[in-house]
Amino acid sequence: MPIPVATRKKMLAAVKRGESVVSVARRFEVTQQGLHKLIKRCRQRGTLSPLKPGPKGPTKLTPTDDETMLSMIAQDPGVTLREIAGRMSVTVAESTLSRRLTRLGMSLKKNH
Repeated sequence: MPIPVATRKKMLAAVKRGESVVSVARRFEVTQQGLHKLIKRCRQRGTLSPLKPGPKGPTKLTPTDDETMLSMIAQDPGVTLREIAGRMSVTVAESTLSRRLTRLGMSLKKNH
């Protein structure tokens, strides 16, 4: 859980007043390392707001890749994620393919 911005401001103000990082970290119940990171991030970014959660960039898989995966499964229901990964236009982890298939409502679970 991110530290609220108001609390971040109080922590930085205490450090700027000359309190030690150790005492400020203890008082606000955060780690010294975490407080050092907060100070560094504030200097670099100029803001105390937490970073935006979620994906950091665009997805590698395209709608065309989705169609490719679905057609492979339709042709061969026993196809594996490794086989699907080998035919994709980009290199992605098998776990990425699994998550994408779940979003598309598909599963590669085998019926024995």
